[in-house]
Amino acid sequence: MSAQQRSAAPEGVWSTAISMALVAAMLVAAMIPWWPIYESTAFVVAATVAIVAGSGIGLAGARFHWPAWAVVVAVFGAYVTLGVPAAVPGSAIAGVIVTPHGLVELLAGAALSWKQLVTIAVPVGSYQALLVPAFLLALVTATTAVTIALRSRRPAAAVIPPALLLLAGIALGVVHATLAVETGLAFLVTSIAWLVRVAIARRRAITTGRPVEAALADARRVLGASALVAVALVGATAAAVALPSPPRSVVRAELQPPFEPREHESPLAGFRTAFEPDTTDDEMLEVTGLPPGAGLRIATLDTYDGIVYNVGGNDGTGESGRFTRVPYRLDQGDVDGTSTHLEVLVLGYDDVWVPGVGQLERITFGGDRAPVLADGFFYNDVTGTGAVQTGLSAGDRYTADSITPLRPESLESLQPGTSVLPASPAMPDELGPLLDEWAPASGTPGQRLQGMISGLKATGFVSHGTEDEEFSRSGHSLDRIIELAEERPMLGDGEQYAVAAALMAREIGFPARTVVGYLSDPEEPQVGAGEAVVFERDDLQAWIEVQTAEGEWVPIDPNPTPREIPEREPDQPTVVSRPQSALPPPAERTPVDDLDPDPDLTLDQPDQGIEPWVEALLAALAVAGFVLLGLAVLVSPFLAIIVAKLRRRRLRRRAPTPVERIEGGWQEFADSAADYGYPIRQNATRAEQAATVGGLGPLVLASVVDRAVYAPDGPADGDDERVWDTVDELQERLGAPRTRRDRLRAAISLNSLAGYAVTRRGARP
Repeated sequence: MSAQQRSAAPEGVWSTAISMALVAAMLVAAMIPWWPIYESTAFVVAATVAIVAGSGIGLAGARFHWPAWAVVVAVFGAYVTLGVPAAVPGSAIAGVIVTPHGLVELLAGAALSWKQLVTIAVPVGSYQALLVPAFLLALVTATTAVTIALRSRRPAAAVIPPALLLLAGIALGVVHATLAVETGLAFLVTSIAWLVRVAIARRRAITTGRPVEAALADARRVLGASALVAVALVGATAAAVALPSPPRSVVRAELQPPFEPREHESPLAGFRTAFEPDTTDDEMLEVTGLPPGAGLRIATLDTYDGIVYNVGGNDGTGESGRFTRVPYRLDQGDVDGTSTHLEVLVLGYDDVWVPGVGQLERITFGGDRAPVLADGFFYNDVTGTGAVQTGLSAGDRYTADSITPLRPESLESLQPGTSVLPASPAMPDELGPLLDEWAPASGTPGQRLQGMISGLKATGFVSHGTEDEEFSRSGHSLDRIIELAEERPMLGDGEQYAVAAALMAREIGFPARTVVGYLSDPEEPQVGAGEAVVFERDDLQAWIEVQTAEGEWVPIDPNPTPREIPEREPDQPTVVSRPQSALPPPAERTPVDDLDPDPDLTLDQPDQGIEPWVEALLAALAVAGFVLLGLAVLVSPFLAIIVAKLRRRRLRRRAPTPVERIEGGWQEFADSAADYGYPIRQNATRAEQAATVGGLGPLVLASVVDRAVYAPDGPADGDDERVWDTVDELQERLGAPRTRRDRLRAAISLNSLAGYAVTRRGARP
């Protein structure tokens, strides 16, 4: 070997090493936007393994002149061999040895993990196979970039694969500016360094065959282009920092989440079922670590349509309706409060909503169903509401780390926040006088809020409407809130007081929403730190949250303390003005006239031949006849209404087909509810109409009717009779707690006849 060859060999090794290092630097810079997605050392390991393996494959292909198919096979072999320990470490034995289960997850993740990655809350850590996209892209990108750098006639194009990797990290990442400037500068510097390296290598290659001036001219062109790119990127970065810009849109911000809160019933709709006498003592949850005086939230409701308070915006597209998966942890660094560690054991609770406090940072499930619950857990950080698709059941357990906002010492110092909540109906006029009395407009917003809460607590009385309590109608529609405002004494429970407080708080100016959860009985001794508290079914309560000017949501309990309920005040009598008589007034009489006998009485009258008692009887019968005729004229419209309803009921019950008879049964119940004053909408579903009435019975009947009407094989024999028996029972329940006057008003009400509250075909399923 000549001296020239010996000197060229080390120079080729150094040149390759420098090229490999610069390409690796571009790849590392391109991986920076991926960090906020994972924020885990497992991501660093996966990215490092992918870059090293891909660079090695590219180097070996260039060194041994592999064909393209051999490089592809090598990439696939590296993916299968290194993918499980690097990208699915949870399925590898000791984090290194490949398992069949891990291999299946790795191969499936190449196709499925992309969608999961953009529909899950970040950071995801090493959850399931979500490291696969980063590992696979880094492996392919590293192999491609090194191959272009060492084997292509245009090595400058090696900057393109890392640039695409950078854009993929930005598109699949999160919408915030963390590390944005640093990422741009890092990729800019490494890219320019690579272009300079290419220019230098090119100059050396052409020096031996071309004049030095030509080589320098080529180098100047490359360096000039690099300088222009650098100036453009630096200028764009400076403009982005100095000038305001609209928020960046990424893939995850455009995808719809898989959990739809509107498919589940509002926790407030079935509020009264928790106070049925036979089940009030059922143990629901055992909780350790709950802050003193804090409530355990089931769900936060921010959408009110005048009938039902629900989760997730009017159409489910708002931020409060977007639930994402939380496999690792959430960053709650911008929330002021104290750290809370909850340990929850599920006893009798069975619902999709996951109780918690504050803003969730991390949740870990335990028990036999831990993997199923972890896979199906979704969370909305706007309302702090969590849910699992399969629902919780007895024996499930979980631990939750959260940030609980600090409670203000006084409500009077609060100022309203600026959050925009889903639109809701205006506060009923009947609440206006109460708000003016308790919270005059002359006070500050905080003072008015304090006055309103104090007024509700002082004026209201608590009754759940059970058999041993004063009657109190369930529901939280606007007509029920109006009834709460007008009734004396004011009578209701958390379902009504929370909604009324939220409406009045919004009227004052505070963004307000309703919370359903569990509250300990204030009369029971408070548990110490670290002790477990067991919530029973009747510990269910509803309260409100208002947002302050600092952006914090402050919980406020507007419910009165349970105490003896005074006697119901009589209704105010209705003053009926009498019509003026059309007869002229009697003539004035003088004292002399009073002394003189009536001249008409002195005249001789002919003998009529009728006994006086018969004459009196005939006169009485005539008067009675006229009275009955007048009553018949007055009552005839009401009788016509009752007859029309009876005929309608007869036609429905004797309809030609079982399906029509079953539909007619639901129509009969819905019309009865409308006659009793419930705001039944004809375009609502049966479940929504049942929720308007409240109680478990209507909901069960609605479900049975939907199943019978839309079952593929039609209803079973006798279903129509059972439906009508249930309708009769529910109609009796509607009328039982009401007075005779109320039942009469319902019988002659036109609510179900004036255009029908329910169409002939009935409500939608």
